[in-house]
Amino acid sequence: MKKVVPYLILLGLLAFGGSFFIGCQRIEAGYVGIKVNLYGSERGVQDIAEVSGFVWYNPLTTRIYEFPTFVQHKVWTLDANEDSPTNEEFTVTTKDGLSASFDVGLDYQVIPEKVPQIFSTYRKSLEQITAEFIRTMVRNAFNSIASNYAAEEMVSNRAKYEAQVRTRLDSAMKSGGFEVVQIGIIGKVRLPATIEKAINLKIQAVQEAMRTENEKQRVIAEASKSIEEARGFAEAMRIRAEAEARANEAVTKTLTPMLIQKQFVEKWDGKLPVYGQVPQMFKELQK
Repeated sequence: MKKVVPYLILLGLLAFGGSFFIGCQRIEAGYVGIKVNLYGSERGVQDIAEVSGFVWYNPLTTRIYEFPTFVQHKVWTLDANEDSPTNEEFTVTTKDGLSASFDVGLDYQVIPEKVPQIFSTYRKSLEQITAEFIRTMVRNAFNSIASNYAAEEMVSNRAKYEAQVRTRLDSAMKSGGFEVVQIGIIGKVRLPATIEKAINLKIQAVQEAMRTENEKQRVIAEASKSIEEARGFAEAMRIRAEAEARANEAVTKTLTPMLIQKQFVEKWDGKLPVYGQVPQMFKELQK
């Protein structure tokens, strides 16, 4: 038994010492893990990306880094209650030499097969890459496209501006190993106070002109309706008068002296007029 104890101690020491030379890390689903050799002729990122599962390595000579492959959300804003307590808004220079500021939101993800390339290029975590390099890409895209727009156009043609920025950023990000999911300005574009006032006055003038034009069209429409109604009424009167005239004409053509006398007799109550001349047709009756 005494001879066994030293062997057990030796095995324990070997196991304890081996723990310094053998490491194990599990790469969760949704992440890409890469091995980085710290020493030797193959120092750098290995070509194989560990997608998931357990990875065994020597912690003295190797490091394992994980990059999430699911969509990342990042905002850069003036608001200290957002991602950063400091002001991270973007400020660009417009075509007319004015400054425009705004907040930006970005959704993106790493291209899994590009993870070794990303780490080889930046040698930083994804959080650091986002804060430094990706922010610079986004800022450059917004600033570059802003040089084609006047300050007022930044507001009136905002959708077009954002679409052009997206096209520029798609190319820059993809070459770096990233894919843009969504990019856009959050809230309003902040311009100098005098410019904002002038734009608001112009917008009010346009809205008032539109309101006046709409009122004018409404009055015209109502007047047209009244005219049409009058025309319809006049046309109805004309048709009615023509019908009555034709009816009277037809009646006139059918009346004869004998018919008139017959109708008179049918309506007569048998009494002769007390005053005036007795109708000629009754002379024979008086004899």
